Amino acid sequence: MAENPMWNRPGSVPSAGAPATQQSDLPLPDPASADAKVGQRTVAEVTELVEEIRLALSQGYEMPEFHEGVQAAYQWVLGQSPAPFTGRTGIPDRDQLRAEDDAAVEAMRTGTRRKFANGVQHAVMWVRGQTEEQPWFWAR
Repeated sequence: MAENPMWNRPGSVPSAGAPATQQSDLPLPDPASADAKVGQRTVAEVTELVEEIRLALSQGYEMPEFHEGVQAAYQWVLGQSPAPFTGRTGIPDRDQLRAEDDAAVEAMRTGTRRKFANGVQHAVMWVRGQTEEQPWFWAR
């Protein structure tokens, strides 16, 4: 668990084989842990993107389905909502990120919201460090 020391925070789901504990509502990342990593990205990096998405929406940005997927993935990565496809809660570890990536790929093949799934998959790939191309962009 060295990659993600936040896996056992309240509201998280332990990785396979880890002891289960009582879980509470979905937590917000501790601001003091902004340098903590989720996958290959810092909590601060992902938080900044979520805040920018919220700003865009507050200014009337009509989000395409792809960006809805990106937003859903980033909110899950911060422990603010369940994972879009696997439904896992809490800040994910490496295996949970991979499972969500795989589930999004499967949804792109078989689902009706393929653009949403594509957004989730790209965001999770970026968090995992599988690409340097961060998928959220907003032309102000």
